[in-house]
Amino acid sequence: MDRSSFDDAHAIVRMVLQKRINHGAQISLTNDILCIAAGLRSASLVDQLFLNENDVDRFQSIFHHSARFNHLDLMSIGEDHVFIIHRKLLLEDIHDYLSGSTKGLCRVFVNVDYHLPQPEIMPANRYKALEDYVHDVLLPEIQYRIKSWDQAEQSYRPLAVPDRLSLVTLSGWLLSYPINYVLPGHGRRYSSGSASSEAQCNEDEEDEEQDNGRNALANQELVVTRVHLQPSENVDGLRDHCLLSFSYPAELAERYMDRSSPTPPSPLSPEVERDEYRFDTAASAGTEASGNGDSGLSPRLPCSESFDQNRPLPFNNADICAAGRAFLTQLHSRFQKQSIWKAWEVGQQSVVLPVVAM
Repeated sequence: MDRSSFDDAHAIVRMVLQKRINHGAQISLTNDILCIAAGLRSASLVDQLFLNENDVDRFQSIFHHSARFNHLDLMSIGEDHVFIIHRKLLLEDIHDYLSGSTKGLCRVFVNVDYHLPQPEIMPANRYKALEDYVHDVLLPEIQYRIKSWDQAEQSYRPLAVPDRLSLVTLSGWLLSYPINYVLPGHGRRYSSGSASSEAQCNEDEEDEEQDNGRNALANQELVVTRVHLQPSENVDGLRDHCLLSFSYPAELAERYMDRSSPTPPSPLSPEVERDEYRFDTAASAGTEASGNGDSGLSPRLPCSESFDQNRPLPFNNADICAAGRAFLTQLHSRFQKQSIWKAWEVGQQSVVLPVVAM
């Protein structure tokens, strides 16, 4: 990527969408394209506006004929969810997930059935409904796109919306969230898949009554986590950007979970080492970082300038710790292979909402 990377991506956005979105949304979508092109993540949801079939076809045609963005593609799930994807990186993420590779993310699936008194981590951190969709739908689709990309332009072909899997869960997986919510009414029973036909029928009736947006996150303290990117001075027009944002229940992260393992269940707890990472709100992070010279980044915050994968994370829950460590390690590894962004930094803020919409 060179100085004109941003201008080239911005030109594509303007060419396809013209005046249908404001300047701020154009910049946001342009930065999302650059993040995928740079290999920071394998997919990004287009949430700045609705893309119709013609929009998707035009983006794909331009990417197909672009030397700089030829490795990018658009993937639609149903009509409403359109993702910018890095085909080969997404295929790598799929293989890592299905094989359980330690090189990939260590994802945590949280059941937020509103009947539960509080959110619960699902057994073995696996979710069969998601695994089936990734294996049966996503994997062959990405393999086909990689195989046929150089032969002809791709036409608009949306993937089927999963029947027993929430798009919230599927989108969270595609967007590389380490914490994924499993919503009631969509494959909410755990991954054993052993329910009888009669029991499944009863679940369907119950799910139909439940599938109204209610969940166990209301009035829970949620920790909103954001990854911020600082632009490189070598790329003209580039601005600060939020790479991604996700949340998790604060109580769940602090809950001790005995896995009956011969090793300590929480090797990353604060007791192991005093100098653990600390996640702060944007305001406190800015105050603490003010005395750190020109970097502007706090050594107590996970950031590209001081990242150490062996440094403890301040959580008591071993699953959350493992997910956080794998997430930060993958982020930093991919960041080091690109030259568009100057630095990354993670910040957090706690919120409590009476209703959590999904």
